[in-house]
Amino acid sequence: WGEGLKDVAYIPLGHNNEDDIFNIETKEQLSLDLVINRLGAWITSEKHPKVLQNAKYDRLILLRHGIEIKGISMDTLLGDYVLDSVAKHGLAEIAKREFGFTPIKFNEIVPKGKNFSSVSISEASKYCGMDVYLTRKVYFILHRNLKNLGIKTLKLLEEIEQPLEKVLAEMENTGIRIDADYLNELSISTKKNLLELEKEIHNLSGHEFNLNSPKQLAEVLFEKLNLNKRKSRKTKTGWSTDAFVLEKLSSDHPAISKLIEHRTLSKLLSTYIDALPQLIEPETNRLHTDFNQAITSTGRLSSSNPNLQNIPIRTVFSRKIRKAFLPKENWKLLSADYSQIELRILAHLSEEKILIDAYKQGNDVHTLTAKLLLEKDTINSDERRLGKTINFGVIYGMGAQRFARATGVTQDEAKDFLKRFKERYPKVFNFLEHQEKLALSKGYVSTILGRRRYFHFDKNGLGRLLGKDLKEIDLNVARRAGIEAQQLRAAANAPIQGSSADIIKIAMVKMNKQLKENSLPANLLLQVHDELVLEVDSNAIKEVSKIVKETMENALKLNVPLLVEIGTGDNWMDCK
Repeated sequence: WGEGLKDVAYIPLGHNNEDDIFNIETKEQLSLDLVINRLGAWITSEKHPKVLQNAKYDRLILLRHGIEIKGISMDTLLGDYVLDSVAKHGLAEIAKREFGFTPIKFNEIVPKGKNFSSVSISEASKYCGMDVYLTRKVYFILHRNLKNLGIKTLKLLEEIEQPLEKVLAEMENTGIRIDADYLNELSISTKKNLLELEKEIHNLSGHEFNLNSPKQLAEVLFEKLNLNKRKSRKTKTGWSTDAFVLEKLSSDHPAISKLIEHRTLSKLLSTYIDALPQLIEPETNRLHTDFNQAITSTGRLSSSNPNLQNIPIRTVFSRKIRKAFLPKENWKLLSADYSQIELRILAHLSEEKILIDAYKQGNDVHTLTAKLLLEKDTINSDERRLGKTINFGVIYGMGAQRFARATGVTQDEAKDFLKRFKERYPKVFNFLEHQEKLALSKGYVSTILGRRRYFHFDKNGLGRLLGKDLKEIDLNVARRAGIEAQQLRAAANAPIQGSSADIIKIAMVKMNKQLKENSLPANLLLQVHDELVLEVDSNAIKEVSKIVKETMENALKLNVPLLVEIGTGDNWMDCK
């Protein structure tokens, strides 16, 4: 751990390149068993500090050989992510940023369709040697920078992100059962539905065309049906027919709603129904999704292969996809979902007394908002839905136009609702505007636990606002000067969404520890937005449910209570 690094060693295993300059006579390499035997004690020792770039990757490989790596002082990928979530965190990008050069990348030495065993030992040693040398140098820079930002930032890394890496690796390693037979049946029925929808669209529009051709669709909508072109925009191939445009046209022609339905079904078919069975690992008969810990700018987890965050849950059909996710045989799935967590965080951060009191008393906030806006003592389900739309819409910067589309009210009515919301919840809007000004003045906003989300407004010519007093910043002037409304919305939302991400991460780390300490037959399998999915032995459901609920609801102390809804079933759909 000294300042200078004298030697870098590379231990070759399994290389099959015949032209290698090493071991010319014998072509021998050390056996895997020998290396594991000699290094195993060091790898599993807490007393020997280690620094890794993307530790989860190494952990998963070692887990396959029955080795649990311990003593990780820092994962430089996560350290860089905590410092600035907006930056890129690959070692090549960090090296370019810190040292001014880009090291050799993996895909530059491994031919397409090959793996690392095809790389010569001489090339492999150079690549791996530079990799570990840079990782070690980067560690000292990151540790210093994290300390300079304060104890809160360092705690985010050491007490949340790095312990979570181990939990995510175990979740990926465990995987989840998928009912491939059920999905095959669902695929057949979905394809029939798509054909029927296609016929309906052709009949309603009076034209036969290829629904998957944006050019043909644009011609039908804007030339033959003469729909309003102002609701679209020009592209290289003609008028846009993306999801945003179709949403704006949804009330203009009966074929549009069917088009949206067809597009949604088609995407679900290709992304999940047909794709999930192909992703099942033959050795485990399970799907092992990748949880990405250092990608989103807000601190949220994402997933890939497949992207589970994009499985919609609101429609009857999309819930059918969840039916394919199963626990191990004779066990149950358990779903634990935070109720309105972002609204609760908004109440806490804004200190809006009406919302805080409502949550403390266990009242329905959507009903409360509808009553306040409509000035009625009793409301129906449609009116409550209006309250729900505006509650969540405000968090994401919903304007009058979008609110009108979502609720079916006129734009004038929408403007009036937003005005009344601002009057009823003044502290909410004061908080949101304060975050926008903070982003312009400081260049970042922070979560409850100090996670920063940076904004580079200098690219908009607004770097001159950095360091200015908040009272000197006029948001309307900033908007006219070229700042995008989307960036301001992101600045207002980041402390809310980021705090939500921090809370569920804390819960996952604590829950995993509790389950292990109590030797309970339960495995954490999935994290999707505000929901955690576990598989649990049927005989332990009651005990595990209690631990899960208590851990999640007490992950972080707020001015309002956190509420978690628990559901169990034979598949993911039945948990709701």
